Amino acid sequence: MNQIITDQIQRISSDLNISKHRYFFILLVDALVYLSLFYRDYDVAYQFLIAHYISFVAISDLGGFFLAPKLRHWFNLFRLFSSFSLLVLVAGLMAKGLDGEALLLSIVRIVLLLVRIVDSALLIKKYGPWLSHLKHFPAYAASYFNLANHSNRMGFGYILLGTALLLFPQIAYWTHYNMGENRLDDILTAFQAQAGIHFCIKLFFFEILLLSPIKKLITRSLIAILFVAQWPFMLSMFYLAPIPVVHIVVEGFEIWLVILAYKYIRQASHAEPQPVNGLN
Repeated sequence: MNQIITDQIQRISSDLNISKHRYFFILLVDALVYLSLFYRDYDVAYQFLIAHYISFVAISDLGGFFLAPKLRHWFNLFRLFSSFSLLVLVAGLMAKGLDGEALLLSIVRIVLLLVRIVDSALLIKKYGPWLSHLKHFPAYAASYFNLANHSNRMGFGYILLGTALLLFPQIAYWTHYNMGENRLDDILTAFQAQAGIHFCIKLFFFEILLLSPIKKLITRSLIAILFVAQWPFMLSMFYLAPIPVVHIVVEGFEIWLVILAYKYIRQASHAEPQPVNGLN
């Protein structure tokens, strides 16, 4: 690996690794959070739409499992942000009576998200990312891009997608049908904008922090499969949308990333930076 890249990776790496017991607690909290969020009455059609939006966060979180131990602390930042975002989502749905009839379940969701917020803040305090890590990240990203192959450079497309979601969330929301529940529009449009960060920007970070080609292929494949798998269950949500079927552009991008990652591994290109010892 280029010595400059090696040095920059060290600057954005954590000095401490999260212990196995601590990591198990993180997984437990996150599993309970998502179990509570996805446990919904799907006989009510619009609950599929809510679950689809929550899946932005849940599916993209999977990339954090494949980060090297010394780079795993970057997930803490997005875990904190998405927890706040999900908390506002649940509160907004509750205020409009759209979070389901079980008030106790809504309260459980809020409590679990508050636990996740506090836990994420404590993890950032101990492991990072700190300001020193954030300060060195742009230089690392620039060097990574300059040395990356075509497959890895395509991961930077998440920046464009995230910017589009932040600036034009209404257009992105119009690629979904609200199932006739207009009270969802303002809540989910706001959440759509936030997805620019807790989905796109998060995946951009994961793209350039995943140094193993195999792990990158696995991550891209999981994300693509789990998004494409939603179509049979939510087909009407996409083709009855104000802007019908255009949502497939996102799935197409994910599939293209998988193809590129697979081609790169097959070609065994020497252009991609190789993992640093202890970071693969």
